[in-house]
Amino acid sequence: MTSWVRKPRDRNRVARRFVFDAGVQDISGLGPGAPLSRLLNLLGERETLHWLPVRHRHVVDGVVIDMPRDWAGLEQLLCTRFAEEAPGIRAFLGEVRLIHRDLYAGMQAARYRPIAQLPLAEQMQWRRLFPHAANAAGRPYGECLQRHIRNPTLLGIFSLLAEYVTDDPARTSLTDMVPLFGYYIDGGFYPAGGAQKLPDLLCRVIERHGGKIRLKTGVTRFTLCEGRIAGVELTSGAVVHAPVVISNADVASSHGTLLGTYDLPPRYRQRLRQLQRGPSAILINLGLATVPDMPARVFVKQGDLVFGLSNPSVLDPSLAPPGHAALCLLHLLPEAEAGPWLGLAPAQYEQAKEAHARRLIEAAGRVVPGLDRHILHYEVAAPPTFLRYIRSENGSIYGAARGQWCPAVRSPVPGLFLAGAGMATGPGVEAAVLSGLHAAHAVMDG
Repeated sequence: MTSWVRKPRDRNRVARRFVFDAGVQDISGLGPGAPLSRLLNLLGERETLHWLPVRHRHVVDGVVIDMPRDWAGLEQLLCTRFAEEAPGIRAFLGEVRLIHRDLYAGMQAARYRPIAQLPLAEQMQWRRLFPHAANAAGRPYGECLQRHIRNPTLLGIFSLLAEYVTDDPARTSLTDMVPLFGYYIDGGFYPAGGAQKLPDLLCRVIERHGGKIRLKTGVTRFTLCEGRIAGVELTSGAVVHAPVVISNADVASSHGTLLGTYDLPPRYRQRLRQLQRGPSAILINLGLATVPDMPARVFVKQGDLVFGLSNPSVLDPSLAPPGHAALCLLHLLPEAEAGPWLGLAPAQYEQAKEAHARRLIEAAGRVVPGLDRHILHYEVAAPPTFLRYIRSENGSIYGAARGQWCPAVRSPVPGLFLAGAGMATGPGVEAAVLSGLHAAHAVMDG
């Protein structure tokens, strides 16, 4: 949720101002009762930011589909374009819609707490009231999709949304994927001015209520007293005392270097050791001397190559000079491919970044004709970049791989609570906000 400014000079030495984002350019969870709406309403900030509606385009091996932002329009378009698959499309989308309805109604009924934290009688009642959500838990998304759909292009369209949470759609469950269809129910949005606007808003709320934000302040370890959290020690050596710590650091760090030799339950420690980290990425931010004629969000599949393009300048001209655009290209790297990047010598690293950037820019040029001719500036982030800035193991950008156990927000360490993409709620802004709501309730519930 970070934005930054670059001012490259063109061939006439004129500086051009571009606002780039660190990958977040399409935010869900703003529908009625959804997590981000819930948070902003609780804070009294629902109308503070100007949210711009994002439209999606899917490009699957040359087939271009502009996706409507409403459910009926989506079903009608796909049934028209893929008439032979119409019965399966209706059945699949009908099942997704029922699960989606139950998930969000159930979220509100659970008062934004994890179902497992409710009293047993309430859990049983929840499952009776919201059977579609209850039955979706743990069910593979791919099985449901392939039960209804056969066309490879259509399978690609319904699988590309997985880019928001994983590099491997086969790992996703219905519970992972169905919330992503909310982009076609309640819509996805971009905060005018850049992704940084949302954390800036949250910082102001914290400070207004007496809290302090400490930037550029590293934490070296958690401090403990009689087996429970007592605060954190900073890189300066100072200790900040606190009876409760909510950590959104990488899960491995929260229970490794930061916690030290604390005697975690053996089963919990074993699960942490076995936790797969999920994808890292190649992220390219480009300053262009044109505004591409395409929606703000484009998903691309070219054979085995999958990447996403974000074109927020088509929504928000303030991100670049008139007639210019800030374009983002994101390509996920499986965990096995991310690791080798961390051992490269500086010269090898720069060569690898440039080689990957040229390949991806060339591929994007098939979607944005003439792209290469309009580039005024570009910068590339790779796994070591994410390792440096978010200190995640292997430079993982999504916290943990899907399709496996992930920790709950309440740690076995008394006083330590967890939040962020590595939790059971998963990656993405909406899911991270939900993990924060879960952590807040866990703290208040004692």
